[in-house]
Amino acid sequence: MKRKIGKIYNKLSIIKNDAFTQAAKYFIVGGFCTTLDLAMLFVLTHVTDIKYITSSIISFMSGTVLNYYLCTFWIFKIRVIEKRHHEFFYYTIITAIGLGINTLLIWSFTEFIGLYFMLSKLLATFVTYWWNFGARKYFLHTIK
Repeated sequence: MKRKIGKIYNKLSIIKNDAFTQAAKYFIVGGFCTTLDLAMLFVLTHVTDIKYITSSIISFMSGTVLNYYLCTFWIFKIRVIEKRHHEFFYYTIITAIGLGINTLLIWSFTEFIGLYFMLSKLLATFVTYWWNFGARKYFLHTIK
């Protein structure tokens, strides 16, 4: 009985450590992609004079494509969906929900609270980060 409990504990420890490692790596990748996202948002809005909401959508999607490739090659080793094009399709659905959350928050913070759109983007990014990581890990990279 002790031996069986020990094996279960070891397995849970590995799963817990793996999730922590994945979250840490996702934080690094997210930071890199967020930097790209924020830089593109600023340039598209100020240099090309595109409205901040449109710029935000373009910059978010650019960061998302880079995020997908970094996540699938560096962070998540478990693949629930065998075919990459199917996986990318589901990834895109999760991302679309994240984009909706992100855009709604940026717009709300900017239009109703009166924050500078870059600060709104930064605040929205914190919420979107947790949605994206949780949904991708649960739906795409966890064996059920």
